[in-house]
Amino acid sequence: MTRHSNLQSARRIAAIRDALLLVLLRPGRLAGAGWARLCGKRVRARNRLHAAIASLPFAHQRRMQAAALDDFGVLSGVEDDALPGLAVHLHLQPGGRPEQIRRALTSARRQSLAARRILVTAADGAPTDSLDGAVELVAGRFPDRLSGLGAALDAAHGLGIELLVPLAACDALPGDALTAYAAATTASGVPCLLYGDQDEFGPGGGHGRDPWLKPQWDPRLFLSQDYIGHACALPVNAVRADLAAVPPRAGEALYERLLRLTLDPAGPALAVRHVPRVTARTPVGAWLREQESRRVAVARLLDGRATIRAGQYGAVAVEWNLPSPLPRVSIVVATRDRVELLRTCMEGLLEDTDYPNFDIVLVDNDSRDPETLDYMAGIAADPRVQLLRWPHPFNYSAINNHGARHASGEFLCLLNNDVEIVHPDWLTAMVREAVQPGVGAVGARLLYPDRSIQHAGVVIGMGNAAGHAHRGLVEGEAGYFAQAHVARGASAVTAACLLVARTHFDAVGGLDEEGLAVAYNDVDLCLRLRALGLSNIYTPAATLVHHESKSRGLDFAPEHMERYLRELAVFQQRWDSIGHVDAWHHPHLDRASETYVAGFPH
Repeated sequence: MTRHSNLQSARRIAAIRDALLLVLLRPGRLAGAGWARLCGKRVRARNRLHAAIASLPFAHQRRMQAAALDDFGVLSGVEDDALPGLAVHLHLQPGGRPEQIRRALTSARRQSLAARRILVTAADGAPTDSLDGAVELVAGRFPDRLSGLGAALDAAHGLGIELLVPLAACDALPGDALTAYAAATTASGVPCLLYGDQDEFGPGGGHGRDPWLKPQWDPRLFLSQDYIGHACALPVNAVRADLAAVPPRAGEALYERLLRLTLDPAGPALAVRHVPRVTARTPVGAWLREQESRRVAVARLLDGRATIRAGQYGAVAVEWNLPSPLPRVSIVVATRDRVELLRTCMEGLLEDTDYPNFDIVLVDNDSRDPETLDYMAGIAADPRVQLLRWPHPFNYSAINNHGARHASGEFLCLLNNDVEIVHPDWLTAMVREAVQPGVGAVGARLLYPDRSIQHAGVVIGMGNAAGHAHRGLVEGEAGYFAQAHVARGASAVTAACLLVARTHFDAVGGLDEEGLAVAYNDVDLCLRLRALGLSNIYTPAATLVHHESKSRGLDFAPEHMERYLRELAVFQQRWDSIGHVDAWHHPHLDRASETYVAGFPH
């Protein structure tokens, strides 16, 4: 039987299995999808069918199987001698638990695409009961994992192997991990540093649970978290050459070498590619560990350019050095009446913000309330406050552009009048990120008054437009692998609190006053910054409270609905957001949910 016929058989078996499970376990949902199809509503029928399949038992395992079938499809037309050569490296340290070593080796042996070699290095000999003819012990004693990796790379190079998968002794490879790496290499045609998703061992070391479905390559996130090292494949020749050029220091961790390979200006600047497949299984909570070694590695890499601290949930917090002199920031605040909101915002700016070089451009959109007018007249006496009038119909983009034209700062901070300052260093934290080379917009973590998250970055394609990541997460909870609590890239951030260099803001023409007067103008601004090659950054180091109603959602007032739908259509057409998979989301995450929930792709 050919590989192609095997693939077709596997697809048929999977389809029959899903159909039987739907009939037995989800008959109502299946009937609903069928009725929608009979009524000619094909998109609705497809979405209902996907939702029904996603609700079946063992959804994670079935997603992995479906992904493997896709990878077999990529490889089905490739001759055996043209398949990428892969090897697995396992380093054994004294005191390693025999049952873990056996599990790791067994997982490497039982791959749907066999490794050409399983290369084992050891610090102090190897347990003979764990090795057999499928495993090759590299001669020598290697005091740490990276020195063993160097020897394994030399051996792989001599065998003509292209990719080496470093497997930690406490981890295991899912059965289709090497198939996923081979398919990704075949599809791209260029060997590069690959990394996949990962899950955790279930009870008793069984099937995986809690998958970490990761974003695309993000240099800023990699400084905060090692989201690559447990599940990666290394291009043999490039990494071998780098280890020869700069031998590893004693005790150097794999993460530190990965930082050099990808982010060090003196390193080889390897291309990095995400493989959206689960390619590693780890102990529960492994992603939280080894924080101190990672903190030290980042400190060495940045070499005095930042203060490096331990962050939340095992992350590394990078506080970039501020330039001298400090750049001036003009804070543009659009307002109309609602003096109670404005007073809280302005007092926080003028009395509780520690950044010393800022001014405020307060743009009044035709306030009529006498108390508000009196308050604005009073604060305008402060030399840091410039009061402008905008006596026209509400147009968020036009109001902020008007304020920006009258601003004198090198940086512009767009800030809603319903934002409350709760930590004095909020603006300092944002400036630290915004002054870095290649950065476009910087956004803060915004909390509702009940301290749950309102904004932790914007995801394009969520709800076929754009949504706030991790909305509703309780402040003290880790959430989805702490993604709301680490500095990282983002497709967009909200203009409720957004910092951007004046030159960048002007380069893209500011906010769109014509097509996006009220909705999606901040997201559109961020995407135009990205189109210039700039990176937008979300930083939880700047945390503020946003007094926006949690019930707003899509419940727009009837008189605004026509305008909203028009702007939604402009945004969707301009950025092709329908069906879009955000680089910081994942094809297997549910795009209809602002919390990160796995689901079959639509």
